[in-house]
Amino acid sequence: MTEQTKLLTRAIDAVLMAFRPVPLTGLGAYLRVEAGLIALVALEDIFIKPDQDPYPVLLSNFDHIARLPVMFAASLSHMKTNVAAERLPEGVERTADLFEAAWTHYDTKTYDHSLSLVENRLSRSGFDAKFFAGKKCFDGGCGTGRLSIAMAKAGAKEVVAADIGGESLDYLKKTCARFGLSNIRIVELDVTDLKEFASDSFDFVASNGVLHHTLAADRGIVEHFRITRPGGIFWVYLYGAGGFYWDAYDRLRTLVEDLQPRTIRETLARMEIRQGLIYTYLDNLLAPRIYYRLEQVLDLLRPHATFDYVHARGMSPVDDTAQLLATKWGREIVGPDGEVRIAVTKTSPSHG
Repeated sequence: MTEQTKLLTRAIDAVLMAFRPVPLTGLGAYLRVEAGLIALVALEDIFIKPDQDPYPVLLSNFDHIARLPVMFAASLSHMKTNVAAERLPEGVERTADLFEAAWTHYDTKTYDHSLSLVENRLSRSGFDAKFFAGKKCFDGGCGTGRLSIAMAKAGAKEVVAADIGGESLDYLKKTCARFGLSNIRIVELDVTDLKEFASDSFDFVASNGVLHHTLAADRGIVEHFRITRPGGIFWVYLYGAGGFYWDAYDRLRTLVEDLQPRTIRETLARMEIRQGLIYTYLDNLLAPRIYYRLEQVLDLLRPHATFDYVHARGMSPVDDTAQLLATKWGREIVGPDGEVRIAVTKTSPSHG
């Protein structure tokens, strides 16, 4: 740990200490959400500017956050002390509740912009309408279905869009109708257990920022690879291990983890925060997750079939690992491998 990262750790500790007595209701809840927002904006700012020294920005913002309880101490002292926060769901139920809150409140303009980003990322890696024409595709953990919609619009013969159900799939059904798409088949299932699908059966299998949020991520990675046919593509995005970026979010989680996701979303909406940033807030500050080094992922795949892989392409260092690692501070921000964004070409049938 460098001296700078030690300073960053101490700054986050100071924030958490300052907010320990702040209530979870009323003004206290608002201040907690505001603190998370200031931290989020600072962390996202340094992520999109990885050639600039990140520490002055972060240290200045965390110092400001730590002062918020003091600034509002007089007002907080007039709050009722016997108001209990709402009971939070736990485990898988909590994760599902979070994702429904994060992903099902887009307006059409925001959703379509997000869809265009997915389409551009696919195209940058060579997966365009020419590639998808006639293909059978699988979108594991599809959520509201941006990737499924992109593949279907690009001419896939069939897209199986799989998720655990709820509001996200209802949203996807309405979006399919809006785009006039009949080539998406929506199924409800646990995407870490794909036993209902035969091995080597899909041309393009995607897990786009999903499996690192599940309780059986390793199994899910292997299962997605298993159903990819020889010559097909397994497109996978997982959070990378190392660096201070995700560690900072994990440590700051205690600011808001005892608040209802809908409370956070509604508070941010009243602040007139743009919808995309509200999604990022809920995902980065609340979602459970694990992290991977690239070699860990490759080691999971090797016993099951032979393959080649390339790093997926993006439009900037934010979504292109190779670009990010080439910047001055990229490896310090997200670790030696960066985010694991790879397109794996399966070169043999699944073993066994």
